[in-house]
Order: sequence, then C-alpha cells, then structure tokens
Amino acid sequence: TYFEDETTGITTLYFTSTRLGGPGDYDIYASTSVGDDGEFGPAVLVPELSATGRDTRTAIRRDGLEMFLSSDGAGRVGGIGSQDVWVSTRATTLDPWSTPVNLGPTVNSTAFDGAPALSFNGTTLYFFSERAGGFGKRDLYVATRARLRAPDVAEGAGTK
Repeated sequence: TYFEDETTGITTLYFTSTRLGGPGDYDIYASTSVGDDGEFGPAVLVPELSATGRDTRTAIRRDGLEMFLSSDGAGRVGGIGSQDVWVSTRATTLDPWSTPVNLGPTVNSTAFDGAPALSFNGTTLYFFSERAGGFGKRDLYVATRARLRAPDVAEGAGTK
C-alpha cells in the first residue's frame, strides 16, 4: 500500500514480507521516501501490525490514520475465521498504529476473508470471502459506512 502524507510530503510504502526477523511467517513492513528522487529507505518491521501468524494485504485510508489488513489472527484476540479483515488506527501520521481490531461478524465470516481495498473517500471497503452462498471460491464483497468509523453493512457482490 502506497501512502503520501500531504502535510509532510513523505511517502511510505507498506508491504508484506516473509523475511527473517519478524514475529510471524508473513509480517507488515514499511519503507519511507528519503529524498526527492523517489528513493526509499530500508524496510522496517511495523511491530504494531505484525503478530505471530500471517499478516498481509494492507489498505490505508488516504489521510494515513486508518489501516486495514488481512490476518489469520494468530497472536491476536478476536479472530472469527481462518483469516479475517482487521483495522488499526492512529491519531496522527507520526504516531504508532494501534493494536489491530477485528471488524467482527458484520464483515468477517467463519470462512477465509481478506484482501481489503478501501475506496478513495474511505467509506467503502472491498474484500474477498470464501463464505457459503457465493458463486466461487473467493467472491467479492462490499462493506459500507456513512462516515469514517467501523463499517456498517457487508453485502455480497454476487448474491443469488
């Protein structure tokens, strides 16, 4: 996930890696721009977003204060399925991320849910799910919210 702080002009790239040194088998790392030429500094583990399991697929709100991620929930409290969508927040872009919170049964199922993608205005979350009732193995779902807080409604993109 690519994030450019409009206030500071600093760009950060968040990504998943299996490199050694993280707490799990897949962890979240960040690399920040170091100059005007587009170069990025060394990748740094984001410990608040990385637990002992598989943490992948980030989506950041354009103000940089909310991050969605896929996680199998290992080392976290509140998992529902084999993989869920979680959210982490922070007060400013200079603050560390909060401990991720599961989006709950409105978004997640007891099946495999993941790969969050956030709309430009931050009110629509797209994700896939392997829950019963879909058309294939990984169907697309949409969760919407009226304002920038927890999602309100999850709907199947391919309802029968």
